[in-house]
This record gives sequence, C-alpha cells and structure tokens, in this order.
Amino acid sequence: MKWEQSWRSSNNRFILRPLSIATVRRGWKGQGAQRDHGSVHGWPARGGTRQVTITAWTRVLRFDGINNFRDYGGWRAQDGARVVTGKLYRSAHLQRASEADLGRIAELGIATVTDLRHPAEQEEQPSAWIGVLPLRLIMEDDPTPFDVVMGDRKAPHVAAFMASNFSFEAMRDFLAGHYGLMPYDIRHVAMFRRYFDALAQDDGAMLIHCAAGKDRTGILAALTHQVLGVHPDDALEDYLLSNTAGNVGERLPALKKRMELNYGREISDEAMYALLTVEPLYLERCREALQEKSGSVDRYLADVLKVDAAKRRTIQDKLLS
Repeated sequence: MKWEQSWRSSNNRFILRPLSIATVRRGWKGQGAQRDHGSVHGWPARGGTRQVTITAWTRVLRFDGINNFRDYGGWRAQDGARVVTGKLYRSAHLQRASEADLGRIAELGIATVTDLRHPAEQEEQPSAWIGVLPLRLIMEDDPTPFDVVMGDRKAPHVAAFMASNFSFEAMRDFLAGHYGLMPYDIRHVAMFRRYFDALAQDDGAMLIHCAAGKDRTGILAALTHQVLGVHPDDALEDYLLSNTAGNVGERLPALKKRMELNYGREISDEAMYALLTVEPLYLERCREALQEKSGSVDRYLADVLKVDAAKRRTIQDKLLS
C-alpha cells in the first residue's frame, strides 16, 4: 500500500531515536546547523556547526491508553544549559487513560494540564482524570459550538474537510495552511497565554495535550523550546517524534472508519496517513506566518502571547539547569 511505502520513506529520512542524536537539516528558524558529540557554547551563526552532548532520558513514556506521551524537556539550551526533565510533558487526549495510567500521572508530579481542545472535543472525549486527580485545568472558555463560527458558517477546518477530495495532497496542503493560521486563532492565543503564565507562576509539572498531541500541542511545545533557547534542530526533532510515538499504524484503521462515518465519504489510507503525521514543512509554515505577521517568533511571543523579557527569564530560571 502506498501509505506504507510513504511511512517507510519518512522514517528513512527522519531518523528518530528516543535516546540518541539525530541530524535534521531544517529547523524552527530555518537554520542549517549540524550536530556532533561535544559540548555546547551557545548556538552558531547561520549555517555553522554546533557541538552537542545529549544525556539519555526517557523521552517517550508508555501508557495503557494514552498515545504520544513524552517528556519534551531534557534538550540542551544556549550557553551550556539544559532544559530540566520531569517538568514538561505532552500527549494526545486522555479519554482512554486506565487506572494505572492515572496513577502514573500522579507519580510524575503533574499539577497542571493545558487541554488545547475545543469544549465540544472535550465533551466528545472527556479526560479520564477529571474527578479523580486534583489537577489544575487550563482550557478554552468559549462555549461556541465547534462547527459554528459567525452564525451558521462552518469553522475553517470543518469547511476544508467537507470540501476536500480527501486525497493525500489535499490533507497535506490543508495542514500546511492550517499551521499558518493556528497561532493567531483567538482561542489558541488565549490558551497559549495562560499556559505561559502557568509556566512562570505554578510549581509542579505541566502536561499539554490536544486530540492527537501533534499539531496544536506541537506548536506550543516548539514555542516553549524557543523561550528556553533550545536549538531549532532539537525542537524539530522533538516535534517529528509524533510520527513514531503517536502509534499511527495501530490507530489508523479505527480513525479512518470514524472519519468515514462522520463525513459520509471514503478516505484513502494515504490521506489518513497525511492527517495523522507531521512534517518539517508544517512547522516551517508556522514560523513563516509568525515572521510575516509579527516580524519574528520572538516578537510573536512578546507581542501576541505577552511573554516579555521578565516572564521569559522567570520561565528559564525555573526550567533550565
């Protein structure tokens, strides 16, 4: 099947090893730095070479009923610092979390959960921890139905799905375009701001998630890495890990059947694969949108998300060692 060949091709191109170093030549800032074993002394000029030693840590955590659960700390930052581990987690939704999974979440010391899903998504797939664990929840406050924006108009992504031919190319083009829109969606801006406020103010570990834990969550994790001074290539490697940690092969058949029931149309395996995976292109499109509209990623953080220099230093003091 074509999607299996594409999958193999993708894995051959992007070598993602949980406890090793991978070389990726296109990053969050578009830099072409190469990485080798050694020590860190700040990031190189554009196109230069940096020397890196990555201490092994458990990046992918296995749960009974939670996909794509990872520690997105542990990366080297500028000037030899390192993002602490055990404080920053990301995942897919938690509806199917088992009792053992909830026990492990408690053991990880997670105190705050940022749920990036719309309230209608949360209603359809409620998190299993609610009413069981005493966690702080950051979520969207807007009760507007998911498929309604400005009267009876469909939300942009819903309209795109309904009008799509459900081909691999259509899904890929939709996601690339959507990455340019998501950072400025007023609902995402509000939650992103509250997330960074919590990073600066709260103690305990933080978990961020959406439905699949790859797109909305991927953008927010990359922005967090930007605040902490993680090298763009490392931020990209962390983002691309969804392609292996997300259990795409196991999830694809059931999700395909669900999509076909929801939209009343047959969807190819290739299109579903495009919908369930991530590519460097998507994060690059997001970066381009931030540059076009805000001037840079850092200006977006400061002007739109209100992560000023003082808040940035506070977050760095808490999460860098």
